[in-house]
Amino acid sequence: MSEAVATELREHRRQAPTILRAEVERDGSRQTGYLLNVSLGGAFLTVDEPPHPEDALVVHILFPWGVGECALDARAVWVQTDERRRAIGAGISFVEVSDDAKGKLTAYLERFVELEAEITS
Repeated sequence: MSEAVATELREHRRQAPTILRAEVERDGSRQTGYLLNVSLGGAFLTVDEPPHPEDALVVHILFPWGVGECALDARAVWVQTDERRRAIGAGISFVEVSDDAKGKLTAYLERFVELEAEITS
């Protein structure tokens, strides 16, 4: 990822409480999970078996509101555990976000902000 893209991704704040259903592909298999607190840079991923830090994965997202779908290369950055030290999710970073995927993520987040404003006003 170029420094310019990395800087741009850090500038976008996460919109909470965004939740998206996703299919997560790694090691040749897929499992269903959820992305929370989605931004252009990454998200928190909840799945039955969260990836370990530095694990590579592909996240397949079908966006609501007719925004479309995309597949994003990602890597796990950190893992969250419960009080019994069981992994319950992972912070993931999107890697090499294409212009198409960036456009869809942006459209989804902008629409989410619009709806959030309508609900809270």
